[in-house]
Amino acid sequence: MSGNIQQPKTYAQAGVDVEKADRFVHRLKALAARPEHAKLWKVSSGYAALYPTGPDSAVACTTDGVGTKLLVAMAMKKFDTVGIDLVAMCANDLICVGATPGCFLDYFATGKVEDLQADQIMKGIVEGCDQAGMILAGGETAEMPDLYQGDHFDLAGFAVGTVNRAALIDGENVAVGDVIVGVASSGIHSNGLSLARKVITAEDTFYRDLLTPTKIYCRPAAQLFEQYPGIVKGMAHITGGGWTNIGRINKSVGYDIDKPLPVPPIFDRLLKHVESVSEMYQTFNMGMGLTIVCKSGDAETICQAFNSLGFFAAQIGTVRDNFKGIKVTAGASTPPLEIQFSNKT
Repeated sequence: MSGNIQQPKTYAQAGVDVEKADRFVHRLKALAARPEHAKLWKVSSGYAALYPTGPDSAVACTTDGVGTKLLVAMAMKKFDTVGIDLVAMCANDLICVGATPGCFLDYFATGKVEDLQADQIMKGIVEGCDQAGMILAGGETAEMPDLYQGDHFDLAGFAVGTVNRAALIDGENVAVGDVIVGVASSGIHSNGLSLARKVITAEDTFYRDLLTPTKIYCRPAAQLFEQYPGIVKGMAHITGGGWTNIGRINKSVGYDIDKPLPVPPIFDRLLKHVESVSEMYQTFNMGMGLTIVCKSGDAETICQAFNSLGFFAAQIGTVRDNFKGIKVTAGASTPPLEIQFSNKT
């Protein structure tokens, strides 16, 4: 990296203004508000919209993309994993409201369809759908040479699932004394890449690790929903905003994490360049891709469901009432780290 260019040390310095984006979302909600929104089932987490199809049933809908991880794929000329990421970013959000994923649609925009690139991307999307237990129901491919130069492209995904009221996860019943289960990530997943790819350059041995596909947690989650309805009191997909996503479960309590999951080496590598440990936990997943809250007696059952299918899950902490936020008292956080919840909902 040129000596005339200062290496970013925070997400904001890398060009991503999370607070500005949050303000836009709130303006959008106000602009889009219509009386018909009263029909939607209420979930504070914002992971999916729930449109009722009957008194006790609803469809869950969500959309997402892969972000600047696509630039890493372009640099590496390796496109067979970003499709998995695309599905994961949508499907993992659906399960956070208790929905069983059903079908997926993709939007692939490019300057020119290149057969090898396009085939690899679609191969990844199909693989992701298989992992999530969804069908690829359709999509759109758009060629726009005046908008996308060279081999640049963009991906967006749209996922639909179903949920009944008994299985709905809204976080309202989270209580003091509940326990927190963490499910391991495969690495950086698909968030924070605007910062990560600027501090881990293509010459770095960790650069290829940036393309490790996002874990898809749908199968063990669906198993729990079917066999143990109501066992999950709250769930958070750890995406943009890092561990602040835990607050999307329920902001009226505190989350004391004293036994965090192991931190993958790529985050230790990033920490050498990022401004602080606090910035790390509020940008990246730090080894935890999914967080679940349950009664203390149910943690073993939940861990077993994930571990039996090749994931790694473990109890990592407890819900408290003496603070509202997240405390991390071990792992990469020394001294203890406290993350306060925003007043925004």
